[in-house]
Amino acid sequence: MNPSTHAGDNYQVIEIPEPSTEIRTEFARLPLDRFAGGEQRYRRFSQYRITWDEAADAWALELLEHRPFLQSPEVNSYVGGVQRDFEPLRIDPTAQIDAGAKALGLDAGDAWQINVHQCRVVANAEVRGVSVPEGPHRDGHEFGMLAVFARENIDGGENQLIPTGGGEPFFTVTLQPNQALVYDDAAMWHHATDIVPRDDSGGHRDLWIVAFNRWANRKYGPDFERAATATGEGRR
Repeated sequence: MNPSTHAGDNYQVIEIPEPSTEIRTEFARLPLDRFAGGEQRYRRFSQYRITWDEAADAWALELLEHRPFLQSPEVNSYVGGVQRDFEPLRIDPTAQIDAGAKALGLDAGDAWQINVHQCRVVANAEVRGVSVPEGPHRDGHEFGMLAVFARENIDGGENQLIPTGGGEPFFTVTLQPNQALVYDDAAMWHHATDIVPRDDSGGHRDLWIVAFNRWANRKYGPDFERAATATGEGRR
């Protein structure tokens, strides 16, 4: 990974390109995530194959055929084993994914498969802003990226990196709009604290949750889904 203001051997906070107006406004149109155990999260989900484009000096994204999102019960005790039918993204995430992939130093000689979750977490007088219903965890991927695009009228929403197996966080950060935390998912657990509205009018946090795996280890398709159910592979 490349150095940054906040960096360890296997994580760093980076600046990401400012999103287009289309991306910003799409957060307000996300469907409710009916699998989140409440009314606090709205989500879309898509999967891509990414390859290095030498001529463009950038990572190129190829949208994969849309499939349900699946996690094994052995990895996710909260909703594991449930095929979650999220609607696909309606925006182009290329610029921000390219920035994250470059910061991670992905091997340009390999193709990679990524999951992209576009989420809004809300909190108000009636809705608790639970950021991570399953608590501290790792996602079972090679690398992860948590990218924040808006924090409106809230406190909390602090991202934490935790030793594998649990314990006190060794790194905490409250990501500001157009910042992302990229990390080696195999080397640590991660978590995020709940968001709390500053007043009764409520607030929200807009973010992407991104997972990176080499194409040979992709978390995509019917073969992966059968293996995930049988062996506990996969996660967000």
